[in-house]
Amino acid sequence: MLTYEEAVPATDYLRSRTEVQRAHLGGLLTLVVGAACSYAFPRRASVPWFLFLLLLLALGPLVLPRLLPKGNLLTYRVVLLAYPIEGLLLGFITYMELWKVMPLDLPELPTINTVFPWLALLPPIFYYVNQFPNFKRGLRRLKVHAVQWTHPAPQEHVKELEELLQPALSRAPTYEDAWATFHTVSATLKNWKLYLQLDAEEHGEWRVAFNGPWALLAFHDGTRVEAVRRGALKLVADDAQPGRRKSLCLLRWNANLFEGRITHDNFLKIRAWNASTGEAPPRVPPAAGTPGSPDRPDGSGKPGDSYESLPMHLEDEG
Repeated sequence: MLTYEEAVPATDYLRSRTEVQRAHLGGLLTLVVGAACSYAFPRRASVPWFLFLLLLLALGPLVLPRLLPKGNLLTYRVVLLAYPIEGLLLGFITYMELWKVMPLDLPELPTINTVFPWLALLPPIFYYVNQFPNFKRGLRRLKVHAVQWTHPAPQEHVKELEELLQPALSRAPTYEDAWATFHTVSATLKNWKLYLQLDAEEHGEWRVAFNGPWALLAFHDGTRVEAVRRGALKLVADDAQPGRRKSLCLLRWNANLFEGRITHDNFLKIRAWNASTGEAPPRVPPAAGTPGSPDRPDGSGKPGDSYESLPMHLEDEG
């Protein structure tokens, strides 16, 4: 079994490799095709044309990544360069389509035809603002990815991490499995002081694969994987009782701080692992009828989620 010191560089490489391989040009190719079609085809608007264009722009970024090969450092760099180009293409498509719609011809408002084309600036502005955090994060990590790909971690270490993580990513855990899960959610007005900057994270389900003195945390699709020492996954759950389907919680590990939702059984697994001094977290099977028991293996309970307020601080566990 790898030590924590051996697992960290292997985890860093695995995270970089995953992020780089997931880089694709599906969005850029879709907008290029959309701009060409918008320029070359009908000069007047019609419902079938708009439906075709909307389907192209919506489905292209979803379908093309499945058809394109895995990304590399060159693809990653091109994706970063494509950020300003994609905004310009989006503005061009909007501009062309606006002129296919007959502007309102109102004698009392003669400037309407002058103002109308300026609406084409709205989609690019929205795109630039919405995607800027991802562009900034990708630009900041470009040097890290280049170093990881130039000096990769030992492949046997990376393979061991993949074997540890693979079962946790294959399905949701039951009580007997040596991994746990929780959901992160976006910032709310209740905890705005914890998120003074724009929350641009992709929230959803995370998996925790326990491995004695350390664990692997990863997003459900295998990205953003990190190694965490025992006790470093701080967790505060609000009224995590057997009768509740999910409870509100705050989670902190490494440089991350999230609000989340967690079932009672997964809360017990993480808390037991944090407090354990052995290789496996000691757990007591839950009573029948409670989340995590054989008749409710998915952690579901009768009442609704617990959304009461939490104290805005994290206490050390164990």
